[in-house]
Amino acid sequence: MNKLDIADELTTYTNQLDNITELLITNINNLEISRCKETDRIYFLTDYIKQISNDLYKFSNEIIKDDDK
Repeated sequence: MNKLDIADELTTYTNQLDNITELLITNINNLEISRCKETDRIYFLTDYIKQISNDLYKFSNEIIKDDDK
């Protein structure tokens, strides 16, 4: 597996994490409960997933830039 294949794989995982985050946010918004500790925890997890996704995306771009050299 070369570097571009790895970068593509990371991008795929990034997209999947983004999709999971959007699904979580949609479900949270559709809940008929008031904001509480549980919803706060879910929001924390969605923010954490977004951060991981962003980090993977940046890492993927670094691999691609490094391969171009």
